[in-house]
Amino acid sequence: MARTAPAANDAELRAMLAQVTTATASAMLYKRGYPKTFMLGATPIQKGMRVCGRAVTLRLGPGRPDLATAEEDRNTKDPMWLAIESLGEGNVLVIDSGGDQSGATTGDILAARIKRLGAVAIVCDGAVRDAAQIAEFVGIPVWSRGVQGLGFTPNLVSLDRDLPVRVFDVTVIPGDYILADDDGAVMIPAPLAAEIAEVGLEQEHKETFIRGLVQEGVPVSECYPPNKETLRKYEAWRKEQG
Repeated sequence: MARTAPAANDAELRAMLAQVTTATASAMLYKRGYPKTFMLGATPIQKGMRVCGRAVTLRLGPGRPDLATAEEDRNTKDPMWLAIESLGEGNVLVIDSGGDQSGATTGDILAARIKRLGAVAIVCDGAVRDAAQIAEFVGIPVWSRGVQGLGFTPNLVSLDRDLPVRVFDVTVIPGDYILADDDGAVMIPAPLAAEIAEVGLEQEHKETFIRGLVQEGVPVSECYPPNKETLRKYEAWRKEQG
């Protein structure tokens, strides 16, 4: 198994990061002084998905009729619709609802549009609906705080887009990398993305090797954290992988 080469472009970098678990990425970021990156409570509505994309942000707030956008102006003035239509290849729509689940922000129709525009996931600090239809017919991965049947009610109002947001107690700015899997979602600051991809993949390979040792009967105390002998064996194993 060859050492990981640096990514040549954003698509390659996203593909590399998508091979890293959120557990590994958040641990690596913690070591680099970022303690608030894992989005605790972001639950996938489909299991077995792992994606990585660049954040496009949207902020919603408690409903106020004087802030609501008239329906005839929705496509040209409403931050939610403008955020959705701005999505492109490899984006993740990140919705700050302040944890409010009194109305669902996204259903299967909007999810279908979001996927069609090239986005790879939706992360919503609030509720979504039509979970079964999104999972079965749309296919875009979604991480949310909850699922409920009501749509976008007057309890919610679109406030702004493309600004820093707070989702699941994590600050996300537009362009951050969002990595998500069955454990949840993690924010990776753009300037650290290439480094996290490289060290994260190396850590994943190392843990694969150590897990194999444990499955063969080696006591955890003898191989994890890896001692010098374990690391020597790991390097030999990596060379054997090609």
